[in-house]
Amino acid sequence: MDWLLVTARFALYADLAALAGLPLFWWSMGGSARRGAIGALAVAGLALSALWLLASAAAMAGTPFLPPDWGVVGILLKETPLGMVLAVRAVALLSILPLLLRQGAGWNAALALPAAIAAATLAWSGHAAASEGLAGSAHRIADALHMLAAAGWFGALLALLHAVLSGRESGRTAHMLERFSLFGTIFVATLILTGAFNAVMIVGIAQLPALLHGLYGWLLLTKLALFAGMLLLAAANRWWLTPMLERNGGVAHLRLSLLAETSLAVLILGLVAALGTLDPLA
Repeated sequence: MDWLLVTARFALYADLAALAGLPLFWWSMGGSARRGAIGALAVAGLALSALWLLASAAAMAGTPFLPPDWGVVGILLKETPLGMVLAVRAVALLSILPLLLRQGAGWNAALALPAAIAAATLAWSGHAAASEGLAGSAHRIADALHMLAAAGWFGALLALLHAVLSGRESGRTAHMLERFSLFGTIFVATLILTGAFNAVMIVGIAQLPALLHGLYGWLLLTKLALFAGMLLLAAANRWWLTPMLERNGGVAHLRLSLLAETSLAVLILGLVAALGTLDPLA
């Protein structure tokens, strides 16, 4: 496993997931995302995309990361879909920067579109990118929806965790948790459906049992176990800790639960970064 490439992918996935998820969360809450944080995430997305490109070139050619093999970098940009993917992502990320100066209602909604486009481009850099024809298009659309649903959940966790760590008034935090429950249900359903579809597209139904004989399959099972843990914590937050918070209690429990759920989400992003570099049936 190429750990430099995995690390670059992980950092990029985490950055773009936060960038897409935070405006979506605050739009759903009727609030406003922090402009400084969004701007930093957009700039970091550009830098991390460049890092990922160089790491991909080094992994492809089997050469050191530094100095870069600019010939291989040129091939990736000019002769593969990667060039177009990076161009679309760069335009989306750069378009966010002038929006940071915008005032008034609808700012989060305007920001959510280019942020979502930037995150969705990740679907063209994993196993879905290798699929061809109509099936390949369906695979990439499902992968993009999977990424956006994950980003929505991840952004909500970051915002809610910040709320409880900063000592925000418990009644408001409880309202945020309760209001997010509908979106959370949609995100979970989307993740399950698109995840199942992606697994079938990558290896085929007949080959699914063969996953248990390789590293890819075991990492995928670990990811599913962590996802199940996130579901249990989310259920506890909704049905146990939120009612406690509404009675001005359980803040410490909620803080611990959100910290654990966010940690599981970060671990899942790391596994996704590693899975994208492995042959599923190797």
